[in-house]
Amino acid sequence: MKFCFRVILCILLATAATTYSQSKILQVGEELVYTVSFGFIKLGEVKFNLNSTFYENNKKYFTAKAEMKSYEGIPFLSVRYIFESVMREEKGKILSEKFHSSEFKDDNSGERVIIRTDYEFDYSSDNDTGFIRVKRYKDNGRDKILEVDKTELFEKGMEFQDGLSIVYFARINSYKKDRSKKVNIYINEKQSFIAYSFNYNRDAVSIDLVDYDMAAIKIDGKADFIGVLGLTGEFEGWLSDDDERIPLKARFNIILGSVTLELTSYKRTGWKPPKFNE
Repeated sequence: MKFCFRVILCILLATAATTYSQSKILQVGEELVYTVSFGFIKLGEVKFNLNSTFYENNKKYFTAKAEMKSYEGIPFLSVRYIFESVMREEKGKILSEKFHSSEFKDDNSGERVIIRTDYEFDYSSDNDTGFIRVKRYKDNGRDKILEVDKTELFEKGMEFQDGLSIVYFARINSYKKDRSKKVNIYINEKQSFIAYSFNYNRDAVSIDLVDYDMAAIKIDGKADFIGVLGLTGEFEGWLSDDDERIPLKARFNIILGSVTLELTSYKRTGWKPPKFNE
């Protein structure tokens, strides 16, 4: 009896510690800025903001925003996106509830347009399926033209991430004991997945942000879709080896080849990049 009690107590304590650590990841006000490089050429930057939290029907939500833009003067490259996500936190995990993207580009006539896309996920259907509402507009400043308006079904019980929420999902799940994850993701108006695994051996990461090697855990994975700039296939990344699990560095394959993201600035209360000690 005493043995059983001790086992149960250990499990409860471990679960509580994990939940506490996960809760430290989603800090409202966090801002993370990354430089995107192709070799020695700096292509642009990506900025992530965790903006707010709120409750609705006794459920907790977070809102996040990411801005991606290329630097001026880069030949044949003009990129500017804004992504926004509403994520629901539930039992130590998150899932996407709403997603909005704005792509700023020139159309075939050279006119500046904004492609606006909205996803809304409904997991609470009384039927055997859930569904995703999808709308995409082309906005030239004068007219807002509806290009896509559809409802896509999915098997009830499935949960999805969007192109932004997956970043926070991976950080939270880096505490889980199951090292390999295959995650449903809805991107480019299609159901797809992303697979990744964690290596919990401490790794050293060096970037220009600090003058010492940082302690990290490594992620390896594969994206089964084609994203911005042709992002697809295998990738690797490093999260800070601490309670905050800040993404420090990543490598992805795009149409140009392999590109690197490095953390260049941050706003995060009480956090400092952890030092790697052998």
